[in-house]
Amino acid sequence: MNSLTVKARWTIALAASTALLCAVPVGAATADTAVGWRAFGIAVSADGNRAYVAAEDHVGAEHPGFLRTVDTRTGTVLTQTPLSQDGPVGRPALSPDGNRIYVLAADHLLTVDLATSTVLSRTPVDAPRAIAVSADGSRVLVTQQGSSGPGRVLVFDTVTRSFTGAVTLGDPDVDGIALHNGGAAAYVATGAGVVHLDLTTPVPTVTGTVQPLAAATEVTASREGTRLYALGSRSAQGSGYELNPFTDTSRTAFTLGGPSTSADTHLVSVSPDGGRLFVLKDGWKPSATVLVYDTATNTALPDANLTGFGLDGVGATALGPDGHTLYLAGSRGETSYLKAVVL
Repeated sequence: MNSLTVKARWTIALAASTALLCAVPVGAATADTAVGWRAFGIAVSADGNRAYVAAEDHVGAEHPGFLRTVDTRTGTVLTQTPLSQDGPVGRPALSPDGNRIYVLAADHLLTVDLATSTVLSRTPVDAPRAIAVSADGSRVLVTQQGSSGPGRVLVFDTVTRSFTGAVTLGDPDVDGIALHNGGAAAYVATGAGVVHLDLTTPVPTVTGTVQPLAAATEVTASREGTRLYALGSRSAQGSGYELNPFTDTSRTAFTLGGPSTSADTHLVSVSPDGGRLFVLKDGWKPSATVLVYDTATNTALPDANLTGFGLDGVGATALGPDGHTLYLAGSRGETSYLKAVVL
């Protein structure tokens, strides 16, 4: 199959047997769902029937944040929950039971009840970067940039809805976080490399730094826990690394053409079976492309790449629980739209 030009070749249809989206090549354009001015994060429910989009609107000089719930079967916005009056929003993270969603907005960690679409708590946090929910749902881990010292990972108790501890990392530049080994460990991307945390204690502890990767911006893990990948930064920019969680070592798994051609690349996800890795390239351009890699052979699969989304750029992505549906949100003019693409 050649590279998919989504708008020209695919449409979305409801599969009655699974209640999930599937694609049929009927040559029609897909229906897009408007989700705000700019979309910055997507989370998808375990059954694939709901997509939760964190986005900002544009009202005068302010940019209020909202969480919009989209029915993926009909493409309609069911509810919208105000997140912030003005300020940036981040990628939401669902609780394991699907009843709560956590999202960063305007330097606060918000707990949102999905049954009522209401914000249960707004907890201040300085310079947050990314979040992850523990496997049992009892904790939310928040990476925090360092201002005058090293960055940290903060621990948020989801019962008391308060921060209960923190672990200091070795570099002020802290970014993405991914859980591994059933939630017993976490890997955090920092300017000094990927830091391995033990999560089996009430407050996480640093067990080591992955070598020889010098710096990283993002890290992602497959759901079954056998694959870990990081995106290099600084001198390592332009490369993707496979991490070995047993030895805390890494090796180059793929290259993106060097720093000059990979300044805008983001790890999207690893497929549930660990067989495919997806990387978003040139996300803020009309030429936005999702690159596909075979993790068994660490080779690019150019014929499987996704492009031609009919958007000015792609600002948010999420892989659906079926492993075959990729959700994208990006702008076209003054509005952002949610799309579903079958892989």
